[in-house]
Amino acid sequence: MSRLGLTNLYLKCGLVLIVIGLGCAVALFAMMPSAKGTSFQLLMWGAQGGFLSGLVLYVIGRVVHATRQSRRT
Repeated sequence: MSRLGLTNLYLKCGLVLIVIGLGCAVALFAMMPSAKGTSFQLLMWGAQGGFLSGLVLYVIGRVVHATRQSRRT
């Protein structure tokens, strides 16, 4: 995992949540459920929540990674 730069938990969890969010978005556009249905709301929530929270965690992980690298030099 260190070859990919995924050395801390923030990066790993962030990447997983981004993939889940993108998967929900693809499923949302592929199935096109009705706007009043529960499946539409769940997929929309999964797409928005997963992607945005994953993005925040990934950025935090990159900041932590950069600060650790600067302390080593």
